Amino acid sequence: MDEQRETSATRNGRLILAVAVAALVLYQALAIFRYVTTHQADGDPLFADFYAFWSFGRFLHAHPAEQIYDFKLLQSVQHALTPGFHKFYPCVYPPTLLLFLGLLSLLGYLPAFAVWTAVGLVGFALAVGATERGARLPWLAVLAPTTILTIIFGQNGLITAALLIGGFRLMEKRPWLAGVLLGLLSCKPQIFVMVPLVLLAGRRWRPLASACLTVLALAATSVLVFGLDAWLTWLKAFPAFSRLVERDWSALGWLMPTVTAGLRGAGVSPPVFTAIQLVVAAVVVAVLLALFHRSRHRPAPGALDAAALQVGLFLTSPYAFIYDMPMVSAAAVTLAIVRMSPGQTWRPGEQVVALAAYCLPLIIFSEAFKAIPLGPIVLIAMFALLARAAWDVRASDAP
Repeated sequence: MDEQRETSATRNGRLILAVAVAALVLYQALAIFRYVTTHQADGDPLFADFYAFWSFGRFLHAHPAEQIYDFKLLQSVQHALTPGFHKFYPCVYPPTLLLFLGLLSLLGYLPAFAVWTAVGLVGFALAVGATERGARLPWLAVLAPTTILTIIFGQNGLITAALLIGGFRLMEKRPWLAGVLLGLLSCKPQIFVMVPLVLLAGRRWRPLASACLTVLALAATSVLVFGLDAWLTWLKAFPAFSRLVERDWSALGWLMPTVTAGLRGAGVSPPVFTAIQLVVAAVVVAVLLALFHRSRHRPAPGALDAAALQVGLFLTSPYAFIYDMPMVSAAAVTLAIVRMSPGQTWRPGEQVVALAAYCLPLIIFSEAFKAIPLGPIVLIAMFALLARAAWDVRASDAP
């Protein structure tokens, strides 16, 4: 009788999963179709944010790299590249990313976008294990709503998620390669900043050494190619970056799920939301360091440890966008995989919070809860659940 009930439950679970996958595939197809067919030319290219990355590479073909942080010059180049384009995308990235963008921009705009998207999708699918034989649940990460939003925006969220998740996934068997992937994340410093800290806390010396060597190699190559002035100009441009964010906050703030953005949108004063952001970040960093230190005797952190980091990054940084959130959707799927494995069961509230985190980018983008700081509420709850689950799993594995 028990075996019959288990078989029936397994069949029902597979049916629900199949329906969910079909619905997500349909949603992705309809979303991209609707975007392409309703896109208004008005000077904006398709997948508009990718125009920023492509134009940065094009800029390098005609100007010294350090001049890319001259906003007026960069704006004039972007307008000249596409007649009728009147917006401006500043380059806030370090010179290391320019190494890749210079090569990518050798292609035309849409071919370059196709390569960019293919690298992100394939890398993300490999990182979450969707391509492994018999894998079903990992496909939910690839088909999450944030995937199509990232593609439509033309952003790099799939690539950064692939590097972060793939780095920790490979760490047990290929620690040096894992470090290379994590080191490549330094092209996006706000994502990379926690990586060496958790590797150090976990005493994972080979991935840490590999990541540091990768960062040094990227930096040295960028200096050889672009010169030291590119780095000095990038550092000097930080105040100007901050002013641009402040100027465009009304257009950008609601797309951020962070503590700072949520509290600021709710009308909290700057001293208060800054203090709360610092406190939340300090707590998250302390929890992550404790989790990774606890597993220091293992060759790699557990999947839930890495998932907690994926969510925690959005709580430690005041600036992160919904198109950076494929790693959050993947973290929600990781919790589902653990809880649906033999001997495991969902705890009260976990399913609701995991579903909310999985759908959070779409909920924010819909503007249905624009006046409520839903992003940080869901992310804090999700981080707490992942941290507790990771701690419990380690406790049950202890001799």
